[in-house]
Amino acid sequence: MPVPLLPSLAAAALLLGAPAEPPAGTVDAMIEQLRADPILVEPSMAMGDSAAAHDLLTEAAEDAGVPVYVVLADTPTDLAGTDSVSEQAAALFRAELGDGLYHVEFREGIAYTRSWGGGELDEAYTAPVAFAIERAESNAAGEYPRASALFEAVLTVRWAAAPLDELPDSLVDDYAAQPWAFVAETDYDRADKAAGRWVALLATTFGLLVAGAIITPVVLRAKPATGRGAAGRRSGSASVSVPARRVGPTRAGRAMPTTSAVPGGVAATATRQLDDARRRLAGLSPEQLTSPAGTAAADAVEAGDLVLATGDPLDAVGATVLAAVAVRETERATAPKRDPYRPCFINPLHGEARATVRIDGSSIDAPVCRDCSRTQDRFLAVRRRLRGWAPYVETSTVWARTGFGALVGDLAAQVLDDRSARR
Repeated sequence: MPVPLLPSLAAAALLLGAPAEPPAGTVDAMIEQLRADPILVEPSMAMGDSAAAHDLLTEAAEDAGVPVYVVLADTPTDLAGTDSVSEQAAALFRAELGDGLYHVEFREGIAYTRSWGGGELDEAYTAPVAFAIERAESNAAGEYPRASALFEAVLTVRWAAAPLDELPDSLVDDYAAQPWAFVAETDYDRADKAAGRWVALLATTFGLLVAGAIITPVVLRAKPATGRGAAGRRSGSASVSVPARRVGPTRAGRAMPTTSAVPGGVAATATRQLDDARRRLAGLSPEQLTSPAGTAAADAVEAGDLVLATGDPLDAVGATVLAAVAVRETERATAPKRDPYRPCFINPLHGEARATVRIDGSSIDAPVCRDCSRTQDRFLAVRRRLRGWAPYVETSTVWARTGFGALVGDLAAQVLDDRSARR
């Protein structure tokens, strides 16, 4: 008796093996969701209403002029435990979905925004978004108001429509008045704000013990910050006063920190960033150029050019920080309420500091990026001929003395003084 044909292709697929759906919660699964809808907001990041958050972002994206992809979600399982998760995911999304503006933030991480193929948007800084969030937080109720991921995302998408302009105050105020704009305070947020400070100076002349490594004592010239701010804020500045909290243990589970080598290509990055700072400086009016902020920007560019010429890897990192300082000072020349730029103390290549934490094994509280405020990351390190890899804080450099500017308010002046003393 002949075997009857299977009555459906579905049954055949069961025998032959149907293509498997990507596992839920992975990058591949998110890509498939974004193919169907470029706005992905999971309940954990939606401030109580996923559908409303989705509609809000969809409406905001209509005027962007480029494809907009927004992901607010739990960390993909296949990227958990890795560094720069949002940045990795954005690159993977773009590889599959094509050019556009990507704003990605996961529940346990920091937001990442980048545009590909968007003309002037590709080169634009998100400073207007940071400024808008700083203003909204300073006007919000509560001891330490902190903007939600949804608030940052919708402002970022709105910014994309006119990336060279500041966001209108009326628009920001309308969003800031919504119940989803700020996250609820935690017990940590309500902690004694007097504990927040830039650096706890040791009452001793001995070196500071930083994660088991002795470094030269730092003589701070910057005054402790006194303004209000948000603990763990994602787009604000490090100069806000927040409760210091301990971070640790290190990922290696040891007293000594693990280290992160200076990556290749930093000098080229610094060159581009200094060129951008020069263009911004040239765009200031004569009055702005001679203002304290304009002078500080010029000093930072001069110092950046000076250290970049040495070819030293730590100097190249320092040049990127000085470029960021210069850009921020050009912004402060027109918007004085903006806070000065301070980098992550643990690794300045992480970008701007957003919280103050107790460094493992030490009595020092230092500004760090949001990732390092949760789990202390690896100290930036450089290879020395006799000692091998050494955290930058163990070197006899202006970068160790100043924490690449994280611990002081006059990095450019200290760098220029240091180079002058070497001549």
